[in-house]
Amino acid sequence: MKEVFVVEAARTPIARAGKQSWFINVRAEELTAIVYKELRKRCGLEDKKKQAEIIDDVVWATCANAFMEQGLNIGRLAWILSDGAYEVAGCTVDRFCASGLQSIQYAVSTMMCGWGGDVQFAGGVQHMTHIPMGAGADIHPDLGKYMDLGAINMGYTAEIVARRFNITREEQDQFAYESHMKAAKAQEKDKVGSVTIPVKVKVPAASIAKRNPNPFNKEAAYVASDHLAKARAEKGEEDVEVVVAIDQGTRPDTTLEGLAAMPTVFMQDEKATVTAGNSSQINDAAAGVVLATEEGVKKLGLKPKMKLVSYAVIGLEPEIMGIGPALAIPKVLKRAGMTQDQIDLWEINEAFASQSVYVQKALNLPKDRLNVWGSGISIGHPLACTGARIACDITAMLADPDFSDVEYVVESMCIGHGHGAAAIWQRVK
Repeated sequence: MKEVFVVEAARTPIARAGKQSWFINVRAEELTAIVYKELRKRCGLEDKKKQAEIIDDVVWATCANAFMEQGLNIGRLAWILSDGAYEVAGCTVDRFCASGLQSIQYAVSTMMCGWGGDVQFAGGVQHMTHIPMGAGADIHPDLGKYMDLGAINMGYTAEIVARRFNITREEQDQFAYESHMKAAKAQEKDKVGSVTIPVKVKVPAASIAKRNPNPFNKEAAYVASDHLAKARAEKGEEDVEVVVAIDQGTRPDTTLEGLAAMPTVFMQDEKATVTAGNSSQINDAAAGVVLATEEGVKKLGLKPKMKLVSYAVIGLEPEIMGIGPALAIPKVLKRAGMTQDQIDLWEINEAFASQSVYVQKALNLPKDRLNVWGSGISIGHPLACTGARIACDITAMLADPDFSDVEYVVESMCIGHGHGAAAIWQRVK
């Protein structure tokens, strides 16, 4: 079996989906194309002939809504849109919330066994402003015989987890508050700046009234097309051109009092505890990594950053899908022949505070080593992008002097409709 390494990583900033999204005027294929271009630039693969000689495949992810701009094999079409070499193949995968991580695992697996060449790109994209979660879904009439159809709605499952495992509203709000504080502190220090791609784009004027999308005055690496901006202008919408260089959803001014005042969203009875404030955001973003075998590393002339030690998925009751990491993590540790005390950092996506609190308690995870720069609640959860986003940010953590002692990092997430996934990353010294 060949060893496979992450040699480069890059992502767009993460926009908060909706009418004020910083990426309301950028389509999913273009977000993906921007990541492709940046990864090629970082690897010295801007020449098409060189791309054709070195890159074997692109494994990209989108999920929940693989149609409209996210359809027609976006992994391949976005590669063409990025002016990539035709000779490089491309595919699209879906494992719902773990799709971005699954794309990396698929690429690594084929490369390890010798079926995937020496260099591949992998990652994912989700544009929840343009294609809302669940849009176009058509549930089979018989599905309700086999599962609680309420579990199709992720917020419903968060309420079920809170009720079944006695996770209080106060615990959830506290967790959400801490997530925002960690993310705000990291953003203030530009901790993920090394992997974040500044993009010049026209954004809704109102969206920058409270947040500066470019506090470090970075120059744009790419300029978004203006097709959608022109259409909005014709409708009288007011947009301004800015460089977007940070994640939009982090709220440094979050308070426990403000979170406590938010209404419940998914259930309205006296037991309801899940609010927009203690849930992950909906987002627009793309992220990817470059994977290389030892031979690929030589061809690229790059130094490996980290490698995938092991990967595991599990299935469970759809209505408590949120506890997935509590089951997937022990499985991946056993598969790797490792114990929990060998792990230095834990990056477990925050789909909802209820499930995050449960997982932290169930596995007795150290709070000071859990989601150290925030996660889904504060950074965002652009579904198929999230797994790749976390992998990108882990490369930044491994380069950060604050974590010079870190060797192993676990990445994990719950997955809609009853899954969990977990991976172990190891620093390459």
